[in-house]
Amino acid sequence: MNKITLTAIVLVLSIYASAQNKPDWITKLPKAKNNTYRYMMESAIGSTENEARTQAIARIFQSTGNLLGQPVNAAEINRAVQSATDYRVIARDFNIPINKVCEYSEKLRSGDYRVYVLCQVAKAGNIGVIWTEFNNCNVTQEFKNGNALLKSVFIPGLGQIGKRHYVEGTLTLIGEVGLASAGAFCYLSAQDKLDIMRTDGVSVADFTSARNDYNRLRDASYVVWGAAAGLYVFNLIRAFTMSPKYKDGISLTPVIMQDEKAAMVPGLAMRINF
Repeated sequence: MNKITLTAIVLVLSIYASAQNKPDWITKLPKAKNNTYRYMMESAIGSTENEARTQAIARIFQSTGNLLGQPVNAAEINRAVQSATDYRVIARDFNIPINKVCEYSEKLRSGDYRVYVLCQVAKAGNIGVIWTEFNNCNVTQEFKNGNALLKSVFIPGLGQIGKRHYVEGTLTLIGEVGLASAGAFCYLSAQDKLDIMRTDGVSVADFTSARNDYNRLRDASYVVWGAAAGLYVFNLIRAFTMSPKYKDGISLTPVIMQDEKAAMVPGLAMRINF
């Protein structure tokens, strides 16, 4: 492995070690699938994850209540969030339709926690809300850039497969195995030619032929292994930087509908993604 390749690998691993892999929805809210709701994100800092989470949820309830023209007391919301186990109960009691769908937490250097919460909230208080459970949280281990990179360090293409780029991941793995195998074949064949050259009593013609073949096979092994090293580094970069694919072919998705009396009715809906 040459110095350039080694430097590239070290650089990528350094990026992995230092980067904060936050989900996309923290910086760019997703689009609602219909006009009955919108997405809202809040964050809060607390000495524990639960404390930060409840503060962020309480802020969303309060902001949504203000948007719907039915503001609520901050202390009441805080007490409700801290004591309730199901946020839909709070939504029903305060008549503020909210569906918590994603969260992401990080530990700060101070020892405190910051928690980001993404919710679906009603656009108006006098309409029935139909929202689809958001499944693009990008917070699971398989979707984190660092974990994808680590997988691809040991098995090229595995990080891409973990992010559901199945074709690219599979082709990367096949390409890496193929190039490494071809490089090994050329190297071993070159060693066979070298053995012929070292054989006592070999003729000049055989020695010359073996030497020419050895040079060609040796150079070919360097080229193929160089290509394998390049593909390996590219595989690491792609595993770390690529965005996950969230859509499956067919999925059953939780659906929560709110009737005019603000009762939450859970169900299932089939969605086909292309």
